[in-house]
Amino acid sequence: MGFAEEVRTGNFSLYGHLLGLLSGVLLVVLGAVTILAHLLYSILAIVFGAICIIIEIPLLLKICPTGPTVDSMFGGLKNHWWRFVAYLVFAAVMWSSLAKHGGILAIGAATVTLAALCYLVAAVKKQTKVTTSMLGGTGVQSAYGYGV
Repeated sequence: MGFAEEVRTGNFSLYGHLLGLLSGVLLVVLGAVTILAHLLYSILAIVFGAICIIIEIPLLLKICPTGPTVDSMFGGLKNHWWRFVAYLVFAAVMWSSLAKHGGILAIGAATVTLAALCYLVAAVKKQTKVTTSMLGGTGVQSAYGYGV
């Protein structure tokens, strides 16, 4: 099953995963671009972006040796509800950057908000946790038993 077929499945967990990845990249890039203009919010954006990338790419957690502290910190984020709460907190902080005229950081805030909403819908619908197979995740094919 290719990427297009994975996206067409209607699994909001997958949409949240993809938006979380996009958010992570955008937050790191936008944080780096605005670091001189908005030091505090830029640093927060870079940290939040790095956390989003670590959470959303399962291969990174498999490759990187982690201790019990890191495992306990990120282990709870395997649940849709916890990811929703984490992304909601990230979004609230990034939206508050608008009060300090951090206009471009609103792009990252918008994508994190959309990722949080996708995880909320996935949690409410009790959908299976799915990550794209392109990045070492479960993939829709193996999660739902298509063609296995």
